[in-house]
Amino acid sequence: MTKFKDVMGNYPFTPDKKHPMLLRQSDYLHYIYPPDNARTSDNNYLFVSTDTMLVGIYELGPGASFEPIDIHPGDESYFILRGPVVQKCSLGQYVQLQENEALFMPERVWHQGNNFTDHKARILYFIAPKAWGDDIPPKVFPTPDDTKSYKGRKNDQIATVAGRPTINRMPTTDDLGHWPVDGPASREFPQNIYRIREDDKLVTLFGTQQPTLMKFSVSTDRQHLGEIILPAGGTGPRCSDIDSHKGDAVLYCAEGPITVNLADELEAFTMNPGDSFFVPAGTKYQLANFDGHPVRAIFCIAPGL
Repeated sequence: MTKFKDVMGNYPFTPDKKHPMLLRQSDYLHYIYPPDNARTSDNNYLFVSTDTMLVGIYELGPGASFEPIDIHPGDESYFILRGPVVQKCSLGQYVQLQENEALFMPERVWHQGNNFTDHKARILYFIAPKAWGDDIPPKVFPTPDDTKSYKGRKNDQIATVAGRPTINRMPTTDDLGHWPVDGPASREFPQNIYRIREDDKLVTLFGTQQPTLMKFSVSTDRQHLGEIILPAGGTGPRCSDIDSHKGDAVLYCAEGPITVNLADELEAFTMNPGDSFFVPAGTKYQLANFDGHPVRAIFCIAPGL
């Protein structure tokens, strides 16, 4: 029986044996976290855990929140597959995230997800470069009184969030690597969190003959999270240009099916909705849409484009 704690950093392979791999939903490692109390756990499906990233989906049942509050030595981003989700963070910051919105949380930000609906919430999470260290998770966790809240008993003893930049301009392709905020600056204490609505996403195109629409929710020095949208073809399939990355990538099929073509290997794979695909750094690939409707993949790339 495979346990999450036994494969951290080595799933579905060790870092020295990375290779392109189609990951169907049946391949995901299912676990609850924390594992010792299902009442306070979220339901997890792990795609990939390597030396550069951890990617998966967690689910919160109706009315649920996970305990204890979480923290990581790496930056974490969310993409909301089904919401809304109310996220509580370090210094009393609360944000309600809707479907297709994203959230960027720099390292060492305490955070907790809450579901106040009557249905299950689903969140794609992406942590880079690592989710856990020797001192993470810590032995001492904050109590509800340690975070600012409405009429909180310790509000006057907790630091204020100062200098929060607002996302109030249209991003351009020049902002890749620094969106929605410069990575090193975001990790200075006290920390802010950054909600990325649909209109806040950095929109760009890839390719010239058959341009591919790309929407970046997060693009920093450590990680890139966004969407690739392929419209229907016409006289033939709609294909993206061949691409490769300086870092490892995970593609998650949100709307499909999507064909992943590995040109150098002369191999192709079909991702159905809910499946994912691991692309090691330097591997050339392209996406193709053989259907009569648009398809969409969510990408997680770490560290470099």
